[in-house]
Parts: sequence; C-alpha cells; structure tokens
Amino acid sequence: MDDRALQDEMIRYLSDAKHRAAPQKSLKLSGEEAAKANKFARFLARRYYRNRLIRSFRYSLMFADKTGRRAEEICDREEFEPFLEQCVLGSVAAARRAGEMAVAHLSPGQSLFPWWGDLTAYECAHFLQTATTERAEPGRHYQRASSATRIRFEWALPEMLPRLRKGEPVGDEFHRGVTLLFSRTHLGKIYVVELDETTAAVFDATEGARAVEQVAGSAKVTRQQAEEALSNLAQIGAVEAPR
Repeated sequence: MDDRALQDEMIRYLSDAKHRAAPQKSLKLSGEEAAKANKFARFLARRYYRNRLIRSFRYSLMFADKTGRRAEEICDREEFEPFLEQCVLGSVAAARRAGEMAVAHLSPGQSLFPWWGDLTAYECAHFLQTATTERAEPGRHYQRASSATRIRFEWALPEMLPRLRKGEPVGDEFHRGVTLLFSRTHLGKIYVVELDETTAAVFDATEGARAVEQVAGSAKVTRQQAEEALSNLAQIGAVEAPR
C-alpha cells in the first residue's frame, strides 16, 4: 500500500465507526493498537459534533439559564455513546441523528416559549449544514445536495433572530409563516434563504437526479424558469450541477 492509500485508509478508519468494526486487512492493527485508535476516533467525533452544536445552537444557548439545557451537553450523555460507535463522521445521517438528539434534549424550553420548537428546528437545520461534509456524486443531471433542506416555520425567524440576539422581547407579531431553505456550498459557506414560489417548486422537484425537462414538468414551470432557478440553487449549494 502506497503512502496516499495508507493515509486514505487511516482517515476512513478514524471517521467511519462501521469500518473500524469490520475485520481489518489493510492496517492490521493489534488488539491494543485498535483500542487506542478507537478511543482516538471517538474523541475526534465527540469534539467534531460538540464544536458544531455550539456553533449552530447559539440562540437556544442564550436561554440556558432559563431552560437549564445546552445542546452540546448531549455529547457527554450516555445515549451519545452508541452514536459514537455507529456514526460516519461528516455524514448526513450522523448529523441528522445528532441534531435530533439536541432538539430532544432542549425540548423543555417549549413550555417557556411558544416559538421554541421553531427555533430549535431552525438551529438543527443549520447544524445539518455545519456538521455535514458528505456530497452527492456529480452526474449528468441536477440533483439535490445531500444536506439541503426546506422547512416551513410558524414563526418569522429571520426577523425574530436579531431581536433575540439583542435580548429584546418577541411578541405575536412574529407569529406568521415562513419557508426557509438551508444549504451549504462546496467551500463551506452556509445559506439560509427564503425562496420565491418558482424556486421553491423547482427545489422540491429535484429529489433524485432529473433532467431539466423533468424538473420543469414536476414544478409546473417553463424550461427557462427551471434553468434559472436551478442555476441560482446551485450557486448556494442547494443542488449539485451536472458535470
């Protein structure tokens, strides 16, 4: 095995719990070496998700004195241990599971604030972008990016968040629906945007690899509208452009 192949195998070993659990033919670690490597891999994964939970769940963190909960606390809870034994670092599935655990941990805040469920769902969708490095393989057609997600909220979060950040009260004037798209570019820039009806319909039609004509037909828009919307969505990392 050359140096590059060995490096790739070591990275895969440390980042993929299922790979560590399988019989190793390439690295050939002894029992003691494998135990040390597994311990280090768990340390890396715990640190990786803790840092991203802190980054994404920063608004709910502002209310920790009232809720008694912080999202990153899940990394030290007993139920996080099985997750570390199964997760693939940077995968959508692992990020989604960690985000769900964080939202469940923070759920007592719902009894304090009517908008709490929306806030933690927003932070979870943001976390899905920060904690995911997995990308769809480029193909012949446009396809939805692995972590991109569109959510309908009952509260106008884009207007609420600046108020929360300043410590100002949030009233019923913000209790109105808004649909937001969360995405991440290849360079790691995260977007949270409100879509117009056409772009939203086109995004919804990108489930699976589809030709532009199929997307336009499913979204009930013209081919030109579909092409423009797909181009805009590709710029913010919401869909993968064909190559």
